[in-house]
Amino acid sequence: MPRRTDSRSKMIHAAAELFRQRGYHATTVSDVVRESGAPRGSTYFHFPGGKAELAREAIARAGDEVEEMTGEAARHADDPASLVRAMAQILTSRLERSGYQSGCAIATMVLELAPRDEAFSAGFDSVFARWRAALVTRFEALGIAPGRAAALADLTISAFEGAAVLSRAARSTDPFTTTTEALISAIGHDTASPPAAPSSPARRAATGRTSRARG
Repeated sequence: MPRRTDSRSKMIHAAAELFRQRGYHATTVSDVVRESGAPRGSTYFHFPGGKAELAREAIARAGDEVEEMTGEAARHADDPASLVRAMAQILTSRLERSGYQSGCAIATMVLELAPRDEAFSAGFDSVFARWRAALVTRFEALGIAPGRAAALADLTISAFEGAAVLSRAARSTDPFTTTTEALISAIGHDTASPPAAPSSPARRAATGRTSRARG
C-alpha cells in the first residue's frame, strides 16, 4: 500500500498535469484520482479543501517548476542568448512529448480564473514573479544591467507564453522557434559592444598634426 506522502505527491503531480492540459473547470477530482492511482478515500484526507486545494498546490508546484527550469537552462548557458535558447528547448521538448497538450503549467487556469478569483490570481502572480526573479538573477550574472534584466525577463516570459499558445494551436514548434530567434535578436542589442565614441574635433586636429609631422 502506498505511503500517504506518496499518494499526496502523486495526486499533486496528476492534478498539475491535468490542469495544465485541460484547465480547472474541465478537470474533476475523479480525474485526478484515476490519473494518480491514489486511493479515492485519500482525496479529502490529504486535501480537505477538495479541487480548489489541489489547484493551489499545483500552482505552488508551478512556481518550483519555473525556477528549476531556469536553473537547468542556466547550466547550459554562457550568455543571455544561450540561456533563452536552452529554456526554449526545454519547453518545446515538453510540447512535442505531450502531443502539444502540455504548455505553460498555469496558463489555461489563468484564462479561466483570473482576475475573478482573487486567491487564485495571487497564486498565479506569484508564479510569474518567481520566474521573473529567476530570470533577472541569471541575466544579471550573464552581464545584463539590472534595470534592463527586469525588462528582458518580462519580455522573455511574455514571448514564451504566447509562443506556447501558437505552437499548441499549430501543433508545431515552428512558432516557438520563430519567437525564440526574434527574442534572441532583441537580447543581442543589449549584449553587443557599444560603438566607439566619435573623437572630438580637438583630438582629430591633434591626430592630423601628428601625422603631418611624421610625414
